Amino acid sequence: MSFVKKVRDGIARPRVAVYLKVVAVFLLVGALSHLGSIMSINGTSWMAKPLRFRVVDMVFLPVNLAIAWGLWRKRFWAVVGWVGAVLLLQFIPFLLFTEFFATNPRERTMLYGLLAAHAALLGVFFVLLRGKKEIRIL
Repeated sequence: MSFVKKVRDGIARPRVAVYLKVVAVFLLVGALSHLGSIMSINGTSWMAKPLRFRVVDMVFLPVNLAIAWGLWRKRFWAVVGWVGAVLLLQFIPFLLFTEFFATNPRERTMLYGLLAAHAALLGVFFVLLRGKKEIRIL
């Protein structure tokens, strides 16, 4: 069975579908966090933030919204987008350019905690995809 077929079949299972909805809620909260940052609700003016954080807010707001909607609706493209976004937009840039995103030890700890949370969410998803092995009687 190909990996794509396994994912397509897996997201149709009730337990995986519920898990994807939980992840969608986390992504929606993340999108709201970026929106709050853009609207300067958190107390710091958005324009006073460094350019890298403003760019991150502008990129992650629509990405999180789109992927959250797709995961809620159990769309295959959303699962691919979620895995791709975590790998390409977070793990690779944050691990390769840590000093660019986190200038002090406290920020590095927060960044590594975020990456660990994403790794745990992806790990649980792939464990749920495995499912139970079918027993075939000849």
